Formats: sequence, C-alpha cells, structure tokens
Amino acid sequence: MSYYPYPQNPYQRPPESTGLSVASLVLGILSMLGFAIIILVPLAGVITGHLGYRREPNSRALSLAGLITSWIALVIAALLYAVVIWLVFWMPGAIYEYTDYAYNDLNYT
Repeated sequence: MSYYPYPQNPYQRPPESTGLSVASLVLGILSMLGFAIIILVPLAGVITGHLGYRREPNSRALSLAGLITSWIALVIAALLYAVVIWLVFWMPGAIYEYTDYAYNDLNYT
C-alpha cells in the first residue's frame, strides 16, 4: 500500500498549434483589404483554412472565419478579372465604332 500514489499521466500534452488557422484568418483579412488583386493571397488563405480546419480541431472558428473571408475575396477577384478581360476585348471595338459614327456625323452636316 502506497501513501503517495503516482499520478495517472505525469506529463502534460504540449499545447495544440493554431498556426494554420491564424494564417488563414490573416490571409483572409488581407484579401478583403484589397490584396485579392494578387490572386495568390486568397488562394493561400483558402488552402491554409482547409488544412487548419482539418488538423486543428480546437481552433476551427479561426479557420472557418479565414475560409469565409478568403472564399469571398477569391470570388470578388475572379469577377474583377472577368470584367477586366471583358473590357479589354470589348472596349477597342466600341471606341472604334463610336469614333467612326462621330466622324461620319461631322462630315454629313
């Protein structure tokens, strides 16, 4: 019989890392602040958010917030790129037609 029983687990577990979740949240915030123009920032936020959500169960709220902000910024960036590409291909023809009509109107009057 022992008067000083040994504890069940004398060693504590190291604290769980929250690096991926915090990185996802920071990248998501940066994406929403305007760095979504560089498409890699929200893309990296989405990737680290999914990894953090999977690997770090204690900090799922951080990674979920990072995922939401990164996905929103990624969609906004994709729409912005689509509008810019559309304007690049549509605008020269529209400018040419406008100047052609304006030039013809001046000659006939």
